[in-house]
Amino acid sequence: MFKLKTRWIKIAESRAYLLERLGEKELIPFNLSGKAALLILHQDSFYMVKNKCPHQGVPLTNAVCSEGHIICPYHRYGFDLKTGRGAGLHLENYPVEEREDGIYAGVEYLSWF
Repeated sequence: MFKLKTRWIKIAESRAYLLERLGEKELIPFNLSGKAALLILHQDSFYMVKNKCPHQGVPLTNAVCSEGHIICPYHRYGFDLKTGRGAGLHLENYPVEEREDGIYAGVEYLSWF
């Protein structure tokens, strides 16, 4: 009855805009349609994850990225940037796509159709 769908939200007009917004930083807080998220630039790719560690709910704003993982600044748990998996937990992540008309992030939702 239910089907998992993805709603794509335009987060920027261009890659250059996001790079300018990030500046020298590796990640910045981002409001994704009312969700507290982090936009991450790691090895020339954009990622977006929920700004809340699934372990104890602390913000990941001061996290660092290493070898394809975001590392919680409080407990040092690492979560894969692509899958969100790590430490036996799952960090909610949002796919990011670069298209001709801008950069989009996907938010999954359940639909009746």
